[in-house]
Amino acid sequence: MSSRALRRAQRELEEKQQLEQLAQEKAHDDADEVSEEDTPAPAATSKPKPSLFALLGNVEAEEEDEDVEEGEASDSAQKLKAEVAPAPKPSKKSKKKKKKGKAKAKPPEAEKTPSRARSGLDEIDQALLALNLTSNTRSGDGSESHTPAISNEMQQLYSALSVDTQHLHAANEMRKLFGRAAVQGGNDDEPAARQRRGQQAALAGAVAGRNAPGRNLASLGLRRNIFIQGKEEWPRATSGGLGMELVEKRSDGSVEYRFVHTTAYQSIQQQFDTCVAAMDPERMVQLLHFNPYHISTLLQVSEIAKQQRDNATSGELLERALFAFGRAVHSTFANNLSQGKARLDFRRPENREFWLAVSRYIATLGVRATWRTAFEWGKLLICLSPEDDPYCMRLIIDRLALRGREPQMLVDIVESDQLQRTWRVPPNLAYSVALAHGRLKHPEEARKALRLAIKEYPWIAARICKELEISPVPKSVWGKEPNGDHQELLCQLYVPHVKDLWNTTEATSLLVEVCYSIEELLGAGENPYWLADINELDLARHVILSDDRALLALIDPRVKAKYISTSDPLPPDDSIVSYSTTQGSRSTGTNHAQLLGELEELRLYFQNVNISQHMNMDDDPTEEQLLHALEQAGTSYQEFRRNTERVQQIRPRLHELGVEVVFQGGDRDMESDTESDG
Repeated sequence: MSSRALRRAQRELEEKQQLEQLAQEKAHDDADEVSEEDTPAPAATSKPKPSLFALLGNVEAEEEDEDVEEGEASDSAQKLKAEVAPAPKPSKKSKKKKKKGKAKAKPPEAEKTPSRARSGLDEIDQALLALNLTSNTRSGDGSESHTPAISNEMQQLYSALSVDTQHLHAANEMRKLFGRAAVQGGNDDEPAARQRRGQQAALAGAVAGRNAPGRNLASLGLRRNIFIQGKEEWPRATSGGLGMELVEKRSDGSVEYRFVHTTAYQSIQQQFDTCVAAMDPERMVQLLHFNPYHISTLLQVSEIAKQQRDNATSGELLERALFAFGRAVHSTFANNLSQGKARLDFRRPENREFWLAVSRYIATLGVRATWRTAFEWGKLLICLSPEDDPYCMRLIIDRLALRGREPQMLVDIVESDQLQRTWRVPPNLAYSVALAHGRLKHPEEARKALRLAIKEYPWIAARICKELEISPVPKSVWGKEPNGDHQELLCQLYVPHVKDLWNTTEATSLLVEVCYSIEELLGAGENPYWLADINELDLARHVILSDDRALLALIDPRVKAKYISTSDPLPPDDSIVSYSTTQGSRSTGTNHAQLLGELEELRLYFQNVNISQHMNMDDDPTEEQLLHALEQAGTSYQEFRRNTERVQQIRPRLHELGVEVVFQGGDRDMESDTESDG
C-alpha cells in the first residue's frame, strides 16, 4: 500500500473517532431533553461509515487520481460531520410556545366552520355550496388529494390520443424527407420574393413587425416552444398578456386547462374589435405591427393574406400565432398532452382561438404535403375535446393518418371503446380503417371492417366504385345513392379526398372482392343512426373551415345564417364569456330574457338532481359524498361543475343589465326585479 493511501486511511480513522465522540455527546444531550419533556426520544440515526473502497483501488494509480480520491474522502467526511452535528438546544420558553401551538392545532373541530342552516336554500344555492365545500379538497393547482383510478377504457383512449410534440414541428418531417440542407435553404429567397409583390408589401411588413437587427428572439426560446419553432427574423416582443391556467384535474384522469387574457391583452382585444367593426384591413395590419403576437389579429391578417393569394405570409402568421400559444402554455400542459390527458373547453372564446389556428394550420400543412405533422396536429385537436370534437376532426383524421403512414394509430383511434360510443364511427373512419388493416397486412380484419362499412354505408362504396371507374359495379352496391344533403355532404367530404388511396391494386381488389361477397339486399339509403346524433353546428364549422363553396350549399340555411364572423365561426350557444369589450361580449350577444331563460333551465336541472335527497346537507359534504350523490342522480361531476359555473356567470351579467334574480326556497319560484329599463 502506498504511503499516500496510508496517510489517507489514518486521517479517516481520526475523523471517524471524532464523529463517534460527537454522536455520543448528541445522544447524551437528547437523553437529558427526554427526561425534561417526559417524551420518548427518537432512535439515533445510524451514521454511515466512510467508504474504504478507495483503499482497494489500484496501488499503482497516477498521482493526480490519488489527489481526486483524497478530495472526495475529505468531502464525505465533511458531509458526515454535518449529519451528526448537534442541533442547538431550544430554550424552555420556546418549548412552552411549541407545546401551546401543538395544543391549538390538535383539535381540528375547533377550526371547523359551524353547520349551516340549509333549509331555506334553493337547489342552485345548495349546488353552489356543495361545490364550494368539495372544492376545498382540491389543491390550488387543481390536483386532488388522492390519485384517481383510471379505467381501462380511459387508458385506451389516452394511449390512442397521446401526442408526440416532436411530430408537431413540420421542419422535422421536412428534414426527414428532403435532408437538412433543403430545410435550411428553403426560405433564403422568400423575403426578396415578397418585396416584389407590390400589393402585398404591407403584409410583409406586418410579418416583420418592429423587429430590427440585433433585437431577435433568443435562440433558446425559439427552440423550446412545444408547438412551433420560432424564426430569428420574427419580432422581438412578449405575448402581450396571453397565458394559461389549470382549471381542474378531473376524476377520470384528464386535466382541463384554459387560456386567459390579462387586462392589457383585453385592451388590445378591444382595439381588434374596433378594427373589425371598421372593416379596414390597413388598420388591422397597423394593429399587428404594434402587437405582433396578438392572436385574433394574427388570424385575421392571415385570412387577409390568404384572400390576396399570399399563402406564404398567411402560413407564417398562423405559425406565429401557434408560437405565441406555445409560449403561454402551463408548465404541466406538455406532459399531459403527451399522455393524451390535456383538455380545453371549447365554450371559452380564448380556447376557441387555439382551435381555429390549429385547424387552419392543418390545411397549410396539407398544401405542403407534410402529412405526418398534419396528422399529429389533428390528433391534438381531438385530444383537447374527444367527446365533443367541435371541429369534426374525425371526418379527416383518417386520411391524415393514411397519408402520414400511420395506419396503426388510425386503428387505435377507431377501435377505442370511448370514441366508438361517442362518435358512432362515421363513414370515413369505417372505410379507412379497412385500408389501414390492409397496410398492416391483416387481410381478415380488412375484409371484416370493409364488409361492415359497406352494409352500413352502401352509398359510399357505390360512389368509390364510380370514381374508380370499376365496371361492372358490384350488384350489392349498384344504384345506391346518397339520400339527402347529409349523406351527399359526407360523400363529398370523403370520396374525392381518398380516391387516390383506393386507386391501388390491393385496395381496389379488396373493395371489389368484399362487394361481390355480399349477397343480401342492402338498405335503400336510409339515414343511419350516426347521422341522427351529429351536431349540425360542429359539421357546419368543419365545412366552413374547409373553404369549399360547393359544400356550403349542403348546409342547413338556418345554421349558415349564424355564421357572421371569420374570427370566431359559429360559436356555441352556451359560450362562456370571461370578459366583455365595448362592442359587446366575446361571444354571441344575449339579452336578459335569454339569460333568464337559461337560468331557469339550470334551476330545473338542479331541481331534478336535488342533491339534498341523496346526501345529508346538515353537515359539510365530502367530495366522495357529492360524487356518490351525483351518480345516484344520474349526472356527472363535470356537468354539475359546468352548470354551477354557468350560474355564477349569469347572475352578475343579469345584475349588470339591471335584473336582480331572487330564488325562493318554498315554492321554488324565480322572480326578477328590474331596476332599469335595460
